[in-house]
Amino acid sequence: MPFLEDYGHKLVDNGYKIVPIKKGFKAPMLSGWQNFDSSHEMVDQWLANGHKDGGVGVLCSSTVACDIDCYDKAVNRKMWEWLRKNVGESGRRVGQPPKFVMPYRVSAPIKKKRSAEFQDASGTKHAVEVLGEGQQFVAFGTHPTAGTDYKWYGSGLTDTRWQDLPEITEDLAAAFVEYFEKVAAEMGWELVRTGVSGSTVDLDGIAHIKPKHDITDDDLRSKLDTIDPDATHDDWVAVGMALHHQYDGLDEGWLMWDEWSQGGGKYKEGECERRYATFDSTGRIPKTVATILSMSKEIEAEKVVEEKLPKMLDQWAFVQVEGSARVIREDLTKDNIVLYKLEDLKKEHMNCRVLGGTEDRPKLINLVDTWLESPMRRTYASGLTFLPEVDTVSSYNLWRGWSYEPVDGDVSPWLDFVTNVVADGNASHANYIISWAAQMVQQPTNKVGVGLVLRGRKGTGKTKFGELLGGLVKAHHQIVSRAEHVTGNFNRHLEDTLLLQADEAYWAGAKSSEGALKDLLTNDTITIERKGVDAYTAPNYTRVLFTSNDDFVVPASLDERRFAVFDVGLSQQQNSNYFSSLDNWYNTGGASHLLYYLKNFDLSTCNVRVVPQTEALQDQKLETLDSVNQWLYNCLQAGEFRHQSVGGSVIYFDGEASKVELYDIYCSSLRNDRFVQPVKENKFWKQMASYSCAKKGKYKRSGDHRFQMMNISSLEAARSDFDTVNALGVKWADVSQVDSDDIFDN
Repeated sequence: MPFLEDYGHKLVDNGYKIVPIKKGFKAPMLSGWQNFDSSHEMVDQWLANGHKDGGVGVLCSSTVACDIDCYDKAVNRKMWEWLRKNVGESGRRVGQPPKFVMPYRVSAPIKKKRSAEFQDASGTKHAVEVLGEGQQFVAFGTHPTAGTDYKWYGSGLTDTRWQDLPEITEDLAAAFVEYFEKVAAEMGWELVRTGVSGSTVDLDGIAHIKPKHDITDDDLRSKLDTIDPDATHDDWVAVGMALHHQYDGLDEGWLMWDEWSQGGGKYKEGECERRYATFDSTGRIPKTVATILSMSKEIEAEKVVEEKLPKMLDQWAFVQVEGSARVIREDLTKDNIVLYKLEDLKKEHMNCRVLGGTEDRPKLINLVDTWLESPMRRTYASGLTFLPEVDTVSSYNLWRGWSYEPVDGDVSPWLDFVTNVVADGNASHANYIISWAAQMVQQPTNKVGVGLVLRGRKGTGKTKFGELLGGLVKAHHQIVSRAEHVTGNFNRHLEDTLLLQADEAYWAGAKSSEGALKDLLTNDTITIERKGVDAYTAPNYTRVLFTSNDDFVVPASLDERRFAVFDVGLSQQQNSNYFSSLDNWYNTGGASHLLYYLKNFDLSTCNVRVVPQTEALQDQKLETLDSVNQWLYNCLQAGEFRHQSVGGSVIYFDGEASKVELYDIYCSSLRNDRFVQPVKENKFWKQMASYSCAKKGKYKRSGDHRFQMMNISSLEAARSDFDTVNALGVKWADVSQVDSDDIFDN
């Protein structure tokens, strides 16, 4: 995805200092980035140098970021609530859930502040940090580990100017760090290392939070037996410090340490006794028996069986995708589906190892392998599928259900909105629109192959229609604003989309997009491309809703059956009270009532496969005409053939003109960017042969040249002929009131 191209200029406009991020990494790709004072010119230079596919970082000078580098959801919620209460509401950038970043504004640069690092009983480490001067954070890009794009929840930086961010002071930043350390201590987490630049943790106090463990010598030895004595030097020292704390520095501690150490190949006689004497039980980084328990493979194995494995079995599933082994993770909520390579998942959990193997030959194995070996593991040999309201066994169904339970109730606000606003008071059009929505709800696996197109000015409510309908199936509603989001690579978001809302996406006149759009509307299957996964075929139940301010929205052929096009009325344009009232109804039970209404709507009242022949649809047909037919249409509206050069000739209907002159007039009219080059003269006349408005006449000589003349029919006859050939009922202009320059300029 071209992150820099999509977001760079907008971030600069909003007052942020940005840097280009190397693709697939978190670090900037250019040296000296700490001193960048980004501008539009710099962004253009980066784009010209081929940096558009990388990420976009924000400098932490006037902007800082509270980075919650913690894997515990409960603790993260506390940190989020503390920031909202004490600093202010800000958007959350998520790369690898449940960790997140929240940006804030500072009046002057501050140094980074990092908390002490804590370790829970599973060995997972947690910390928080306030990114400050000389640092940056990735605002948009792809997370190098998760392989998914960073997402913003709440108000993102493209929606928030720098000056509108809540301000955080240096004291508040320090208080944020201190609060995390307090919460971590209350959780019983073990202190691993101290914080920097502002950490205020009371380490001596924390040293005494955990008392000596009530454990027998034999039980403690059994725990030690599960730990490799040839582990890292730091782990070896940590065991000694923990035993020193447990036995108050008495000889029992170093003797047990020495006994355990003798089981490894690195053992040096006398080393344990010597190092033991240097330990201080009241030191600033105390180690307790909790360290040994968290390092113990046995205790970790027990935790997997009792706690972690059930969660993994509930949230993970093994699936075959085009012959490759993949793991589905239903993270945070089951609406958030992440597809992993098995090896990547193992890398993510490489520090979370458990006791495996046999009783005689125990070995350390990855947590992921424990899940793989479980007979309770969910397996879907037939891969992924998307089948709304269908139970599947051999395939993993991406369908997540409707967002609400249907409840009978009042839907008059929505009916008024559709009838009087979306359909502009036309009851027949309103019935079609309602039928289109109801068919999606009642028969989600039965596509009609018709896209719904709503044209209208800003603030008329066209986008609101999609929001209300899509809100009924939030997990399967996607909003896109650019055609490449549908026609480009990596279209995973379409795999489980029931309603695709193309808001201001440019389709008109784009031949490269037209084919892909047609396939999306009509084909029963779709080819899905995920990053790192071979392309595969999936069912296609996507309905497409187009909303646009432009006159030309979709490429509609003369016999169009794929687009139902309507003009949204202006009656409630910019009426915030009206739309607020509609939202209030929807959010206070209206959504459930709407779902019930659509599920029970009588579909026999309308055949949604037969599109209404609206004036808006006719406009799309006319706009879709090729250059020759578009030119002829403009001439018929103007009542003349006018050369577009200064002093050019004008040819009137019911007369004559040379073939050369008429073709030259056609070429001069091509000022529309959609048709950069005129067709060849022989093709031009081949197309014109479909009409009777210009028939071959006599040859005439001018000097040394001999010209084929064309007899031009009357305007009335030519217009009638155009309507007949194209099956159109055009509302022709009164030429007495038409400025031909305006017609050709448009």
